[in-house]
Amino acid sequence: MGWIPDLPDPRDYTYRHPEILPLLRQLKPPNRQQLADELDLRKGEAGELFLTEVDDQGPLNSSAAFATLSLVEYFERRMYGRTFEGSRRFLYKVARNLRIKSSRITGDTGTDLRTTLKAIRQFGIPDEAYCPYDIDQFDHEPGPFAYQVARSLRHYRYFRIESDWGAEQDSSSRWEVITSFLSAGFPMVFGFSVPSSLSTAADITFRPELDAIGGGQCALAVGYKLNYYGRSQHALLIRSSWGTSWGTDGYGWLPHSYVQHQLAADFWTMLQEDWINAGELSCPSVLANGDECQ
Repeated sequence: MGWIPDLPDPRDYTYRHPEILPLLRQLKPPNRQQLADELDLRKGEAGELFLTEVDDQGPLNSSAAFATLSLVEYFERRMYGRTFEGSRRFLYKVARNLRIKSSRITGDTGTDLRTTLKAIRQFGIPDEAYCPYDIDQFDHEPGPFAYQVARSLRHYRYFRIESDWGAEQDSSSRWEVITSFLSAGFPMVFGFSVPSSLSTAADITFRPELDAIGGGQCALAVGYKLNYYGRSQHALLIRSSWGTSWGTDGYGWLPHSYVQHQLAADFWTMLQEDWINAGELSCPSVLANGDECQ
């Protein structure tokens, strides 16, 4: 578990922020105005894998670090053809430090996605080999060497999948924005309320009248399927950090009712300028429908 929902902050960049929207507009036009019935970002058209095997966070509340580093891994592999296995323990610790603004904070508190994304820009991330994921060491401050060898990720710009800060969005428009960014090649980290009925099955249930909330979990949205559970009952394809024994090799389906009822929230993704002309990403259709793409 470990998702702490973001508190409202008017400083957040959204996809319509003046530093983000012009970059999105420069991406190639979408292939189609109508979204496909299903989408899976785990593989490219030639079958190349954009994500490695799903890892297991174990008993720690470190899901924000796992989800965020999966997002980085996706873009590193898709845009540059290289694998970067960043240190989950390092990110979980520095994000907690940053959130409380004190290196003296201890405890397996979990963290929010905003702070976790901010931490990778501020501190960078060392390779897993320099700060391995040892659950017994999770509260140990990384040594100076880990900070020294951390790869700089300041070029990554992170932003919320919302039209504008504080703007009211109904559930259908929220779903439209999420699926349009997925269709454009952008996976996204987010958090959701975990039902007490969660099992190892790939299908997460939505039974609000029966289930209690068992905690909060961060995950990576990597696709969707329309009408997965029946007519107008769509689902997000998500990458967990519960290891390959959960779901289908660590992947599962989250009903879009979670998005509708705001039990899934805090959707974030990334962009940088040198991706504009790579031809891998496209302008999200939610912008194309308003003639805002190039």
